[in-house]
Amino acid sequence: MGTKKWTAVDYDGAKYLAKAVGGKLERIQLPKTMSLQVVIELDDDLFKKLAKDPTWLAKLQEAAGDKARTALDAAAKDILAVEAKAGKFDAKTAAIFTKDVQSMLEARFKAASGEMADASVKLFESYKKGQKDLLEFRIKAGGKILVTALVITASVAGSALTYGALSPLGIVGVVRGGVTISQEIVKLALSADQIAKVIQAELKVLKKVMTDKQPKGNAAKELGLNALAKVAGIDTPSLKNCKSRIELHKIDIGKIEKKSHEMSKKIYEAMDLQADWAKKFDKAKKSMPAPRVGKISTALEKSEKALDILIKGTIKVNESVERAEKRQLAFEAALEKMEDGIPGWVKYVDLAIGLALDLGMGIADANNAIEKAVTVVLSCEQLIATETIDRA
Repeated sequence: MGTKKWTAVDYDGAKYLAKAVGGKLERIQLPKTMSLQVVIELDDDLFKKLAKDPTWLAKLQEAAGDKARTALDAAAKDILAVEAKAGKFDAKTAAIFTKDVQSMLEARFKAASGEMADASVKLFESYKKGQKDLLEFRIKAGGKILVTALVITASVAGSALTYGALSPLGIVGVVRGGVTISQEIVKLALSADQIAKVIQAELKVLKKVMTDKQPKGNAAKELGLNALAKVAGIDTPSLKNCKSRIELHKIDIGKIEKKSHEMSKKIYEAMDLQADWAKKFDKAKKSMPAPRVGKISTALEKSEKALDILIKGTIKVNESVERAEKRQLAFEAALEKMEDGIPGWVKYVDLAIGLALDLGMGIADANNAIEKAVTVVLSCEQLIATETIDRA
């Protein structure tokens, strides 16, 4: 049995701290990366169980997140206190405070990540109670932080940005890439549902053949299978054929999962680009005419809301993938119990037969919402581009 190291928690402290200080910073530039992580060392079999248990994962994220937010809230107060003093800093003083604040952040985050790791171990010990198959397992957890440089300036530098430098059109290309991936996912989901439909039909026929009293002789049994298959609208089923289709279903689900990760990266990349652009605009708008600032601000707000819809659509796709993975496990369990002739196999087959085949529908709905949101993003970005480039 092998072991692996798993980054089970990767808390984005940069985003949280940016919200906590609420745009109140003029002389302090926060680190672009502030990541508080929990790295768990565990057996492969345990990883497979924990990584696919949404209840465990949700509790882990909540427990670790509480520890991270406590440290970040304290850091925010310290940073705002320094910001209030920074108006009187000369270059030498600013450099000294930069070093002190950086050290403070790293110390707080190191302590918090250790607490996050301890919380994950306690959570696992509680989780495995009553589960005989987990009693022998142990996990090792450690904290890890990634913090880039913080900067404190002696005075507020005037904006050196030109309007042309504010063009947000790079976001458009990223978002379009996400939509292309989303459309590919819809096709894969519909294919997976079609295969699942055939699998369920096969299981129904095989269940009837295995539970009913059949005429003696292979010829008679084959005749019975053919008749039932014709009614179900499928080829003559067999455990071997059913197994091959379940394997195809697994391949499709694997492809969907991979694509969903690609789409998530695209959408979050767009969010990061939007956030960076908003910061540039916040500095540059001081030298812009008020009407133009108003138009851009309105478009920016609409674009941000649309990007939020993209995130929610991505989450729905990921949730659908999780349901499909559970469907795959149910198919595999039903086939395994039938092959082994284990008493009670019927309940596994009934569970697999009764599963909803709505993967394609759910993902298609999410894709429609994503496409509509992208239309809004494109419109907003084009308006912003007009105001920043054409009037430069």
